[in-house]
Amino acid sequence: MNLDVSFVYYRNFRFDGKFHVRCIGSGLSKVKSIRYELERAGPEGPKQVDAKSVHSQAYSGALVDHGCPATLHTETATGTYTIRPRIRVMDDVSDLPVDSSRSLEMTPLIIDISEGELSRGLLDTVPVDAARGRGRRSVADEQGNEPAGLVQVVDPYGELLESFPYAQPGKSYPPLVLKFNVGGFERFLSELEPDSGSSLVRLWPRLKEVIDPRPFLEQQERLDEKLVALRDYCYLEQPASMLNDTYVTLIKTLAALEYLESLHFVPPDLEPGNLILGAAVALATLITGAAVVAGNNAYDDAQPTPDFEPLQTYLDEPGPRYQGMNVRKAWAKQVRGKGARVHFSDGGLFPDHEDLRGNPNLKIITLEPNGDPNHGTKSVGILLATPNGIGMTGMCHASELYLYNNKARDQDSRARTPKDLLRHVEPGDIVAINRHSANVNVLTTFLPSIHERDWWDMAKALTERGAVVLFAAGNGSTETIADKGTTAGYGVNFSQWPYFHDHGDANAILIGACQSWDGKPHQYSNFAYPHRMLNAWGDSVATLGSGPDRLQDKSGNDRDYTSNYGGTSSATPLVTGALTLIQSYAMEQHHVYLNADQMHLLVMQAGYLDATLPHSSVLPMGARPNVHAALVLLDQILGGGRFHSPRDEL
Repeated sequence: MNLDVSFVYYRNFRFDGKFHVRCIGSGLSKVKSIRYELERAGPEGPKQVDAKSVHSQAYSGALVDHGCPATLHTETATGTYTIRPRIRVMDDVSDLPVDSSRSLEMTPLIIDISEGELSRGLLDTVPVDAARGRGRRSVADEQGNEPAGLVQVVDPYGELLESFPYAQPGKSYPPLVLKFNVGGFERFLSELEPDSGSSLVRLWPRLKEVIDPRPFLEQQERLDEKLVALRDYCYLEQPASMLNDTYVTLIKTLAALEYLESLHFVPPDLEPGNLILGAAVALATLITGAAVVAGNNAYDDAQPTPDFEPLQTYLDEPGPRYQGMNVRKAWAKQVRGKGARVHFSDGGLFPDHEDLRGNPNLKIITLEPNGDPNHGTKSVGILLATPNGIGMTGMCHASELYLYNNKARDQDSRARTPKDLLRHVEPGDIVAINRHSANVNVLTTFLPSIHERDWWDMAKALTERGAVVLFAAGNGSTETIADKGTTAGYGVNFSQWPYFHDHGDANAILIGACQSWDGKPHQYSNFAYPHRMLNAWGDSVATLGSGPDRLQDKSGNDRDYTSNYGGTSSATPLVTGALTLIQSYAMEQHHVYLNADQMHLLVMQAGYLDATLPHSSVLPMGARPNVHAALVLLDQILGGGRFHSPRDEL
């Protein structure tokens, strides 16, 4: 009897001296550990250059060990490399032909690194359409729909001099997040000591007695190198005994500390949508036709669920009624997400939904407090719904999906999701944050989580690791506030709106919402992020979960379906699914992975450029993925594959 496992192994598109390998398959429960040995061929035979032994999740119980992932290092040099996996099985396994050490020698994994891989760029070997340049997505002076009178604020100190939100008498200010320079938190604690002689103590002699700065990381977590991006953060709440005016004075004192890098107020948890989406759904229905109601409470609950996959028109090529993402052509050649990993953060989940129940590819990292399970079920359904002949089919249903709840019970748990992501994400993984934020001065405008510095630092750490990180761009404003530059029902221009904090380029990608019928930007979607954007449908998305259309509305929550999921909330899992398919094919066919910048370049070059504004060629939210075209282009770049043969060019 053979062990039902295989290996996913890959390196970056531009070889950086690292090989990544992990194991997949139903036989993982029998694996105790895997030893990987990396060899390089030479004139005197193969030479071992690295080796690692990794415990399995079945043995350790830790999800971070799922698949026994490892990174093997060598110098950045050409040559023929071989990874030799040796699997040690669990002690209770008796049906496998193991040796005396209860091990199995697996088929070697061979990778040839050519000279070109050491310096190549993604688009070096293909003709580039200059009209598709990324600069077209963010030319601020051509947008045409910014609120009148909006002026860019020059603030050399960034958040430190931002105006304080108004706190009503008797109510405290929101909690603060403080980020220190390296070693700054320890210095802060030492300067709070009454006998320190610091300027802080001279101004506030009894400050240590009244404040309680709480670091993001527990003491043992501070030793974890994966969490280093959060090591210098802490929370600070207004002391109950401190008046608001006094607290404001204290904040200004803290802002002046030379070892404090930034501070900002924590916005409250926000719901991901707004009332404007109702109008978008109604318009989509008028243009594309009324939704087909295949089941509702009038039907007996015993009636089987139909196959709703034909309603997933976002999987199709663009046509006269819908502008899809050309996924089915990828499916036709067995590109369904195998070997890729998705990390998705949303508001919750109905894990027993009939189209998700028992799916071994769904790994729930955190579910509680499960505050918005319907929203999360819609998102997960787009990605992972089981291809079982009923309901929907997930875009990348053969991938592994790790789910993180992005709602916090209290301030102490606010850093839970960033910490969990930093622990679990590996190079080449796709990470998506379907969570909104806000500036505490303009709580009626939805912003992406990357607005918050700790989420930005998390994203930067993950992209530097080699992950592709996406954020929902946000659904704009629910109120018109002239002095804040917001208009109800319209998104804000990130390149100009002064209440959005652009901390710099973290190599992340923001996801805007386009109209399903013509691919143009939805007016409610935020736009013009100065670094990277892509877009997908913000209306008419068929998936699991309940919606006002009641596509199927049975008793309970586990057999509901909708055809009008919308907003940047629907656009984000759609782009996530598209990029996961592309990454899956890159890993399986070519044994490479694309980092965030490489992935964005590929999709911008191969994608649909419909999301322009009237009388303009500007792309304020990038391209909409064309999955099939991206795979064709990737084969062209890498010299052949399932979608393009070198003979096609003859």
